[in-house]
Amino acid sequence: MTKLSVGTWAILGCGWFGSVACGSETGATPSGTGIAGRPGPVTALAGAGAVGTSQAGATAGAAGKPSATGAAGSVVVSTGGGSGGASAGSSGIAAAGSSGVAAAGAGGLGGALAAGQSGSVAAGSGGASGASSGGSGGQAGSDSGAAGSPGVGGAVNQTIVVAAGQTFDGGGKRYTAGKALGDGSQDEGQKPMFHLEDGATLTNVVLGSPAADGIHCYGDVTLRNIVWEDIGEDAMTIKESGTVILDGGSASNGDDKVFQINAASTFRVSNFKASNAGKFIRQNGDTTFKVSVFIDKCDISNMDEAIFRTDSSTSTVEMTNTRYSNIGDELFVGVSAGNIKQSNNTEY
Repeated sequence: MTKLSVGTWAILGCGWFGSVACGSETGATPSGTGIAGRPGPVTALAGAGAVGTSQAGATAGAAGKPSATGAAGSVVVSTGGGSGGASAGSSGIAAAGSSGVAAAGAGGLGGALAAGQSGSVAAGSGGASGASSGGSGGQAGSDSGAAGSPGVGGAVNQTIVVAAGQTFDGGGKRYTAGKALGDGSQDEGQKPMFHLEDGATLTNVVLGSPAADGIHCYGDVTLRNIVWEDIGEDAMTIKESGTVILDGGSASNGDDKVFQINAASTFRVSNFKASNAGKFIRQNGDTTFKVSVFIDKCDISNMDEAIFRTDSSTSTVEMTNTRYSNIGDELFVGVSAGNIKQSNNTEY
């Protein structure tokens, strides 16, 4: 898994700054001494220390000279104070005695940050490696290949992990699942494209087709402006108890449910449009734990069975300010009448 554990800034999609393109399956090679096509010297966050990469957890390289990324093309960003930071088979970017990510030195923002951003987001994508030109003036470089072009995040061949307290901002780019994750069918056992730990945030991401098993949430998670062009096995699954907030986005074209809830939790979804699936929300079958669902300002259409289905007598649903159309059997299946609240909804 690609572990994103950056200190205070959000990781952007590959090619966002345009200075170093996504890592390919054999690894891109961001070099740098501040001349044309090479980022300038970089410094470490919160203290001294050289920045380097490793192929098997080696220590940091020479100051300001990142070497080749790993064979897998993915990047593990270290948060510790150590001098290494990579697992075998992938590359690591670490700053000795710092939080593990280079800040902009003479090379400027594009030259310093892109080495960490682009490789981690691409996670082994096959896109062409782009040129970098973040020299002493900090100029943003150009990129080439689909994986680094505007609007395209690239193929994801390893699940991208957003760590607790961190934000992954995809910048509106489209990410698709590589074969290693799954084909987006209803086959069980597919892997998620994104794994969000307790306290993580995912924003401005488009999941293309295939999307494998979409997004997995563990604990309190926030999702903003997430678009599923194809639902895949499930668009999002709540795997561990917590409160999951989804605000903005859309999902369409699924054979079964859009959202799956596998643990006692609260799910709040608002300003969202969903169409052409079996169910909008499904609590895991034959479970009796309590799920609290809140739906507000949504547009839900063409669901074969229901908006929310549960087998638990304690689960509740509240739907407000929502438009719906062509919902199969009934709006809510298995929910006790006393556990349903509705106001200001419109059927069209």
